[in-house]
Amino acid sequence: MATSGSGDVGRRLLELKKQLEEEKQQRSEMQGELKSLMSRLEDEFGAKSLEEAEAQIKEKEAALATMEVDLSRQVEEIEQLMEGDGDD
Repeated sequence: MATSGSGDVGRRLLELKKQLEEEKQQRSEMQGELKSLMSRLEDEFGAKSLEEAEAQIKEKEAALATMEVDLSRQVEEIEQLMEGDGDD
């Protein structure tokens, strides 16, 4: 009876060891992927951290919003000029 109990404990320990090894492998793969993505972030956008990338995004969003306002204003001006030309 004691042998059966130790067999269960031994089997459980082997399962835990296997699970631990799988998790170590997964962690290693994820670290490699993170390193690759961070390298790509720096290469493509010049950002060395996620914080820098987020700051760049905010700057570009603000610039885009300004451009959209300018474009809308210019379209309105063109429309007004075209309406004025139609009256001739």
